[in-house]
Amino acid sequence: MTMLGQTSVNMARLVEELRLIGHPMRLQLLAILARGERGVGELVADTGQGPVLISQQLALLRKAGLVQTRREAKQVFYRLADGRLGHVIASLSEIIGPAHSIASRSPVVTPISRGVSAAMFARVEPRA
Repeated sequence: MTMLGQTSVNMARLVEELRLIGHPMRLQLLAILARGERGVGELVADTGQGPVLISQQLALLRKAGLVQTRREAKQVFYRLADGRLGHVIASLSEIIGPAHSIASRSPVVTPISRGVSAAMFARVEPRA
């Protein structure tokens, strides 16, 4: 592969990773994991979201290689795959300030319109 082709591949991967990080729930999960390894149950408690939603978001992060897992009996623990991602999360937290900590904010999922399942279409808004 040429140097230009390799740069395009790296850029495409970076853009995809930024897209994944840019989702409020995934950003919150990454911020929590930046503080250390957590089990799914702990992430559910930390975010106030259901286990299905948390598992779906973690699966996307795992598939992208942003988080890694460790299994202990029936429990699965998650951690950041790369320490550099922790630095990115810390920098983002520093930019927005302590009053708006990423890890402590739980997004609120609200349906877009009546009669449409929130599982199908949802708008995610951070709690004030």
